[in-house]
Amino acid sequence: MPKYDVCLSFAGENRDYVEEVARHLTDLGVSRFYDTDEQADLWGKNLVEHLDQIYRHDSRYCVMFISEAYVRKMWTKHERQSAFDRAMVDDTEYVLPVRFDDTVVPALRVGTGFIDLRNRTPRELAQMIAQKVGTKVDGPQPGWEYQLFSDNVTMHMRRLEKKRTEHELGLSSPKRALTTDTEALDHFMTRSQVFDKIVNGIVELLSPGKQQWAFGPAGRPGDKERIRQLANRFVEEYERLLDWSADLRGTPTPARFATLFQTAAQLANEPLSQIEEFVQAFAAASERGAGDLQLHLSYDPSAVEAELTKVQTT
Repeated sequence: MPKYDVCLSFAGENRDYVEEVARHLTDLGVSRFYDTDEQADLWGKNLVEHLDQIYRHDSRYCVMFISEAYVRKMWTKHERQSAFDRAMVDDTEYVLPVRFDDTVVPALRVGTGFIDLRNRTPRELAQMIAQKVGTKVDGPQPGWEYQLFSDNVTMHMRRLEKKRTEHELGLSSPKRALTTDTEALDHFMTRSQVFDKIVNGIVELLSPGKQQWAFGPAGRPGDKERIRQLANRFVEEYERLLDWSADLRGTPTPARFATLFQTAAQLANEPLSQIEEFVQAFAAASERGAGDLQLHLSYDPSAVEAELTKVQTT
């Protein structure tokens, strides 16, 4: 009798996603090998031999989280070899590939069925794994629509963490230089209009009409694909806000416009923080089957207006 229902083989770069899968598997009653949970047991052991035992013998299935990092890492190569050795002698499928990207995995047959994780939440994957090992999974609970929206938003926002960190550090890629005052002022005015459209667009995405379109009218279930679309578009607009700020930070201008552009770039700070706080609060509520999709974005343009007045009067 195997010790684990599944072992999870993944690269450290994908740990955030896999950790959520592991947590949901525990909630579903699925036994799994996830390295962080067994650090004390692994301490001092010959890891090559111990992990070979786990990935070759001690698990019913091996869920292989494929990514570019997964293929090039040394330890995942050892895990992968052990899993494929087991698969060669098993009468049933053992390796269950799931993909973050299209990286080719040596020894994995081209026709092997896989799950694409680019639009699959950790909760959804955990439920599929549970079904694969034969664990009963309850049907949708009241408020599942909120949970699905929250899971998708959280998953896609996590992929923007590097870009968010660059924003916090004030980093940006060089943009086309604006060499004249007229170019700089025209660009600033155009980007200001874009900022208003982004902020208003984010709020509009959560309007009552859009909510009913995705979540369904009162007393009726929502539409999964529409909920995904709404969540994906919400995160796309959040990313546009990050890109908008990066554009201003990275655009060289005549010296007297530099402060205006840098000050304007900081306009995104408040809406970004408000969106992130909303997402965290909504995630907590969705776990209780509740949801409040009211988001109010605000910002103080006074510093930007003061700088604009300076460049227009000097």
